Amino acid sequence: MYRIVYCLQTLETKTMTEGTDKKSDYKKIFKTMEQNIRNFAEQIDAPLPEPRTVESFDGPSYWAEVTQVCEKLSFEANKLSLCWLSPPVPASRDLLQMAACLELACVALLASYHNLPTDAGASIRDLFRERLDKVFAACLGFIKTLANTLGKKFPSNTHPILQNFGDVSNSCDLVKNMPRSNRLLVAERLNDELGLLKDALSELEEVNNEDFMDDFDEEAEQYTEKDSQLLNPSKGLIKTSIILIKKTVTTIKKCDEDSNATSLQQFDQILKIYSKMSSVVDDLALTLYPPIDWSECKKTNETLKNYLEDCLSKVSDFQFMTSEDAVKWRDFVGKAILHNFSEIQRVFISNGLAEMKIK
Repeated sequence: MYRIVYCLQTLETKTMTEGTDKKSDYKKIFKTMEQNIRNFAEQIDAPLPEPRTVESFDGPSYWAEVTQVCEKLSFEANKLSLCWLSPPVPASRDLLQMAACLELACVALLASYHNLPTDAGASIRDLFRERLDKVFAACLGFIKTLANTLGKKFPSNTHPILQNFGDVSNSCDLVKNMPRSNRLLVAERLNDELGLLKDALSELEEVNNEDFMDDFDEEAEQYTEKDSQLLNPSKGLIKTSIILIKKTVTTIKKCDEDSNATSLQQFDQILKIYSKMSSVVDDLALTLYPPIDWSECKKTNETLKNYLEDCLSKVSDFQFMTSEDAVKWRDFVGKAILHNFSEIQRVFISNGLAEMKIK
């Protein structure tokens, strides 16, 4: 599957070891290395003859192997870096051997990516692909710097290869530190979303804070008594969105569905379903800063209410959402949505800005 190009490698090795190494010999090695890494990068998206599935996938062993490969790649890059930092540079024959070790580590990492089951989840596969691409990009930069600094001297701790080795090492660490399943990755991303929602609410609650008001002049807009009637239930709707995300994360973390292809794909769907949560909450939060535009606030409250109900409806059918605990909190969130929106409607009706609807 993986093609490593060594043009007349045996002849090259023989030629390089007969007599004095030439700069052109090193340049040939670097050119070949660069081409090989480019070949690996092109094969990231190569179709597999027999796609793997999660049915018999041993996750812990797989990720342990990925970690070993990343450490091996970083180790080989470190060896080359040390050679360049401590002149004289190695003989071309030795360099060729070290280059082969680095490339083999790259091949092993590419193979690891392709060994991740195709039904393990789109989010985890996309993340692995993205980070693998960064590893190969870092390796290319590393090789180019080796070639460009051949025979050059630099003051202590200023050699460009130090930065490039750091790039290779950091990109390998990104792969090593990936979440170990689609389930955990989705939970992590939802936690990021949760943080955005909490920030929006926190900033809104600071508006009447004395420290906040001190940052503005005395003429800064403040809430009226009428605004306060609308503010609390609107905040309550935002808090309900926070509870929905938080409970979803808890449920995902509790379930043991890393070998169930259907659930792994449903985790991906959760991200799509909740993808607009922070923007919808932000739209509402912006209308709640003084002076409140009641017309806009009415629209954004309705939008968030409808969005939350739609999210709750869509996730209710997922396998990992059928536990007794999940059923209870979904019922609680549904009631919280209705309660807060009913209070919002009551405020609008009492102020003559909405009509009571009788079904």
